[in-house]
Amino acid sequence: MGDVVNPRVSVCVPALNAERTIAATLESILAQDFDDFEIVVIDNNSSDGTRSIVNSIKDSRIRLYHNETTLPMAENWNTAVRHARGELFKLVCADDLIAPQCLSIQVDTMGDDGIAATSSLFDVVDDDGAVIARQLGAHELQGYRTSEQAVRTLVRKLPDEVGPTGAFMFRTADIAKTAGFRANFMYALDIDLWVRLCARGAFYGQSVSLASNRASSYNVSSRTSTVSKFVDIIRFNHAMGQELSDRIRLLDVATGDLRVARAAVRRLGIKTADIARGHRRMPISAK
Repeated sequence: MGDVVNPRVSVCVPALNAERTIAATLESILAQDFDDFEIVVIDNNSSDGTRSIVNSIKDSRIRLYHNETTLPMAENWNTAVRHARGELFKLVCADDLIAPQCLSIQVDTMGDDGIAATSSLFDVVDDDGAVIARQLGAHELQGYRTSEQAVRTLVRKLPDEVGPTGAFMFRTADIAKTAGFRANFMYALDIDLWVRLCARGAFYGQSVSLASNRASSYNVSSRTSTVSKFVDIIRFNHAMGQELSDRIRLLDVATGDLRVARAAVRRLGIKTADIARGHRRMPISAK
């Protein structure tokens, strides 16, 4: 297949030491039942075999760029945006997957100029690609939602509840009208942009799973402390409440904060139980 100069969709894949998973990620994108797309891989100065694996996949739709130094995540993701040539934009992390019908369904949805962004439900897979959870996501966002309904719901939800980046699609040109991916909220990096994009128009949520998030011990989220995640989300909620005060209410911010607090209590309970079980299993001589 020849190189697509002005593709309808740019699927961007930021990658850092992703040799374990990137082949499966790229294969899921290449398996689409929709042809008018390019894949832009941004290798963030990997020290493993990531680039070799990408180069071994012979498909002219794949363009590989290599950063000479390792960029912060937000800067790397914005680099992907700058290299995108498609009208529509999707970012798929190098350990996630999309379903074969993902692009065709979402491109059709984005044919409505009044819709600023679309997303779907998602599955969760393990390191081996086996599905461990299905049809997750913000069910309150299924179907057509106004801009106000979308941004209010996104602030009320945890990022993990909304879905991975691969579940979303929006217009490349709209990103240029915002500040792009901002480093202000590391753990809310993606949802921060989604809220600002949804402030520009309506949202449509597909009621089927079109993406899979990999629950892996190797990804950034698993290596980020629980406290850092929750602090980021709370800071994000309050920033959105100020930036979009005409649409996001104090109750939305408070609801989002309460959700964070409940998640923190649950996480603390799980961690305490794990420690207690480990303590009980220790031999007397080791206590």
